[in-house]
Amino acid sequence: MSAPAPGGSAPAGSDSGGAALGGAWSAPALLGLLVAEFRKMMSTAAWWALMLPAALIAMLVTWVTAAAAGLAFTPSLAQALALGSFAAKFAVVLGLVCATSENRHRTLTTSYLTAPGRPQLLLAKIVVGALFGAACGVFSALFGLLGMLIGGGGGAVSGTEFSSVLAVSAVSVLVFALWAVLGVGLGTLINNQLAAIVGVLVYLLLVEQIISGLASLSNFGRIDDYLPGGSASASLTGLAGSEPFGGSFSGLGLPWWLALLIFFGYAAVAVLAGAAAAQRRDVT
Repeated sequence: MSAPAPGGSAPAGSDSGGAALGGAWSAPALLGLLVAEFRKMMSTAAWWALMLPAALIAMLVTWVTAAAAGLAFTPSLAQALALGSFAAKFAVVLGLVCATSENRHRTLTTSYLTAPGRPQLLLAKIVVGALFGAACGVFSALFGLLGMLIGGGGGAVSGTEFSSVLAVSAVSVLVFALWAVLGVGLGTLINNQLAAIVGVLVYLLLVEQIISGLASLSNFGRIDDYLPGGSASASLTGLAGSEPFGGSFSGLGLPWWLALLIFFGYAAVAVLAGAAAAQRRDVT
C-alpha cells in the first residue's frame, strides 16, 4: 500500500482525477453555467430582436399564401414554407449570437477561466441556445397560424389537414432548436460574430441555392434534401405531404424523418467541430 503524499495529497494512481471530473460535471456546476448563460442571453436585446421578425415573417407568409387561394397552397404547406424556408434562418443567427457574443464583448476569457471546463461551458451554451431556438419556433408557429386565420385560410383547416398543421408546427420547434444548436457550434468554431453571421447567411441564401441548381443540371440530380438548409426545410415540407397545384413531395425527396435526421447530423458535426476548436483555442 503506498503511503500518502506529503501535505495529505492523494497518492499516484488514486481516483482524485475522477473525483475532480465528477465535480466538473456535477449538477450544481452545470446548473450554475446554465443560469449564467441564460442571464447573458436575457441581458441583450438579440433574443427578442430575432424572434420578433421571425414571427412576423411567418405570419406574413401564411397570410399571403392563405389569401392567394389560386395557388392552391394547403394550410400545412403554407406553415411549412413559412417556418422552414423563412423564419428558421433567424434561429441559426440566434445560436451564432449565443456563441459569439462573449468574444465580441471580450468576456470569453473570463468564462473559460471560471468555468469547470470548456466542454461544460459549450454544453451550457448549446442547451440555452436550443431553448431560445425552440422558443423562437413556438412563437413563429403561433404567428404563422395567426396569419393563416387572418388570410382566410382557417376555413380550410379541418380534420386531417388540422392534424397536419399541428404536426408541422410541433416538428418546427425541434427544427428551430437544431438550427440554434448548429449556430452555437459554428459560432464556437468561427468565434467572430460578424464573420459567422455573414458567412452562414451567404451560404444559406446564396451558396446552397447555387449548389442545388448546378447539381440539378448535372448527373447528381436533386440533392437539396442532403444539404443543411434543404434537409431542415424538407423535414417540414415533407411532413406537409403536398405542394402547390396539387402535387406531392413524396416522390421528390426524402421522408421527413430522414431529412430531420440528416439535419441533426449537420448540427452534431458543427458542435463537435466547435468543441475541438474551443479546446485548442488560446484565450490569453
